[in-house]
Amino acid sequence: MAKERAKFWFWAWTVLGTVPKDRKNDPAAPCEVWQNLIILHAASPDEALGKAEKIGRSSARDTRGSLRLDGEPAVCKFVGIASLGLIHDPLEDGAEITWNLKRCKQSAALKLPKTRATLLARAKKEFGHVVRNTTRAI
Repeated sequence: MAKERAKFWFWAWTVLGTVPKDRKNDPAAPCEVWQNLIILHAASPDEALGKAEKIGRSSARDTRGSLRLDGEPAVCKFVGIASLGLIHDPLEDGAEITWNLKRCKQSAALKLPKTRATLLARAKKEFGHVVRNTTRAI
């Protein structure tokens, strides 16, 4: 019996763009960009990247006219993968998934955190659809 390869957790930023349907191949077209952080269980970086690309492509779609950008019919295109990395910590409370490093003045650093109220308001708004969908499923 073949031994199963060890798998690791990776993270990836997928990039999707919503563009006007009639200008989907125009590089100068307006574009609403979505970057989504996803996690992937894979045995290698190659496998993780392949999975990330597959997930990104599956998110792209032509919604038969229901998707709009500035009131015009639009399509959601898979643009690519912006970044890919390994999650070094076990997945549990406090696990570091990814990080950013920047150099700036301390005054700029002090402006980065949001207030507790702002963070909770945004999270509760986003979480609202989860609660609604869970309630419908029961």
